[in-house]
Amino acid sequence: MSTNGVRDAAEARAARRRHLQQRQTVIFGGLIAVMLVIALTAGAMWVGILPTPVNIPINSPEPTEATAAPGPCPPEGQTYINFAEITATVLNGTTTSGLAGTTSAELQARGIIIAAQANAESSYAGVARIVAGPTGLGQAYSVALLFPESTIVLDERADATVDVILGAQFEMLLPAEEVLLDPAVVIPAPQGCEPLPTATG
Repeated sequence: MSTNGVRDAAEARAARRRHLQQRQTVIFGGLIAVMLVIALTAGAMWVGILPTPVNIPINSPEPTEATAAPGPCPPEGQTYINFAEITATVLNGTTTSGLAGTTSAELQARGIIIAAQANAESSYAGVARIVAGPTGLGQAYSVALLFPESTIVLDERADATVDVILGAQFEMLLPAEEVLLDPAVVIPAPQGCEPLPTATG
């Protein structure tokens, strides 16, 4: 083979190598660019800049329905109770860490005695659920003044303590200057409330 033939063959091989390298550069460059776009998009979704296409909670409990049946009526002639005479347990029914602690401190500042604070056994979707026994409904209705749109639930406890279960819609206590607590005022029965069962002897 002539010198020119050898040179041409070498140049052809070199051209093929350059073409192959260019193709590889384009392919790998494209893959890297796609991966960067995916990573940036995922990061934006993670921090909340972009909405996620599918919003499925993982390992989170089902929230309790915010709407509930009318609660128990206050006992006839029951007046409001001073906050300093009320003992409450505060339970966090949300995924917001530390909510029971901060709310307990605010309730203490209003005069309420805090027996304990913890996480609730299940989540709650409303503002707050206030649980009391028959002898603690005056306390429950008094505490409810601090939580507009809260729900009062009756249980069978014998004492007058109350449980305050904070829900997903809770934002803050009603400002102190807006709380109309007067121990001389009879608690009005909400429309649709259920009267307490009368004891039969």
